[in-house]
Amino acid sequence: MARTVRDSRLQNRTARTSLEARSKPYFLTLHEGLHLGYRKNKAGGRWVVRWYAGDGQYRTKTIGTADDSADADGVSVFDFRQAQEKARELSTELAANKQGVRLGPYTVADALDDYFRGRDSAADNIGAEQRRAQLYINDLIGEKLVDELTRDDLKTWRDKVAAMPPMTRSGKPRVRRSDLSDDERADYERGRKDSANRVLGILKAALNYAFDNGHASSDHAWRRLKKFETATKARVRYLSRDEVTRLLNAAQGQFRTLVRGALLTGARYGDLAAMNVGDFNPDRGLVMSGNSKGSKPHPVYLTDEGVEFFRNLTAGRKNTEPMFTHNGGRWKKSEQNRPMRAAVEAARIDPPITFHGLRHTYCSHAIMAGVPMLVVAHNVGHADTRMIEAHYGHLADSYKADAIRAGLPSWGGESESNVVPLAGAK
Repeated sequence: MARTVRDSRLQNRTARTSLEARSKPYFLTLHEGLHLGYRKNKAGGRWVVRWYAGDGQYRTKTIGTADDSADADGVSVFDFRQAQEKARELSTELAANKQGVRLGPYTVADALDDYFRGRDSAADNIGAEQRRAQLYINDLIGEKLVDELTRDDLKTWRDKVAAMPPMTRSGKPRVRRSDLSDDERADYERGRKDSANRVLGILKAALNYAFDNGHASSDHAWRRLKKFETATKARVRYLSRDEVTRLLNAAQGQFRTLVRGALLTGARYGDLAAMNVGDFNPDRGLVMSGNSKGSKPHPVYLTDEGVEFFRNLTAGRKNTEPMFTHNGGRWKKSEQNRPMRAAVEAARIDPPITFHGLRHTYCSHAIMAGVPMLVVAHNVGHADTRMIEAHYGHLADSYKADAIRAGLPSWGGESESNVVPLAGAK
């Protein structure tokens, strides 16, 4: 019997409790070309074996459950020593069967491991995809056998992912649906479906990779599963300049100040409510936004009008005071809804618009004025242009046409034809 290879991280359940849950297993080398791995999920851990299959490729299979919460039986639950023995047994079988493709149980977690291993580690977003896979796939269905997946299983999983709040890297909710105002929830839910579609794309890619490499007998379960159809269909309602003027004239007192702040920054209601006087930096011409629960602080660069607005709003006030006040304190959750409805009705804006529509108004007019999408995205707190393109990309078409007409030179030369086209002729 081969000696047990020691590893202080893995050799007992106490040591393994300190390991971070992640999609990539913790591996140790048993001998050249053979590795024992421990894949830790929130619910516990499982042992996997990885072996060299030639041509620079490795294969991974699940051995069984680790004895993290149950006593080892050597059949389905294995301690550290038993897992090594099982890995070596599988290695012996592989030597007798060099194909080794359909050896032992093959789980969704195995499929993801093989898929990411087969990709270029330097590929764009692979780290982000692995984090999504761990959180939304491995932690939910990682232990399921690929050959036992059904369309109903995957549909239930997809819907559950769409219902989950966005998470931070530490696994905590970034924002909860209950924390949002009514006018923000439609965008939130559409965003969660869009996120679920991206995760589904990762899962399908991994399962197709498994199928192509002989680890699944059929791809029917996931091939017939559709993405959410309406996830990326944006419903943007924004105000024209005339409507903005009418709304500002109709808004009253402190609410009018809040509306101006939204139009000059594109900030969400929650971020405006959380903003302090000290967030304005007149020297740099910006205000920091994104201090509400779940938001990431980012600079909002202001127009000259915006700088003047915030300069007047902050004059003589303490840095710790709320930037926008209501009844002697901060604006609270949903307190913008009633005055917004009243102002919209008084301004005769039809169809009516919610407060969140002021953010759409800011972005729409910025795009139509020719501000690059990446600049708009960063100014409203997005890391990239995906959401801006989905919501406002069509508004950039006229800017593109104007930019081409203004930027390209005239090549000169006279037309050789004497025919003059008639106006309106086709």
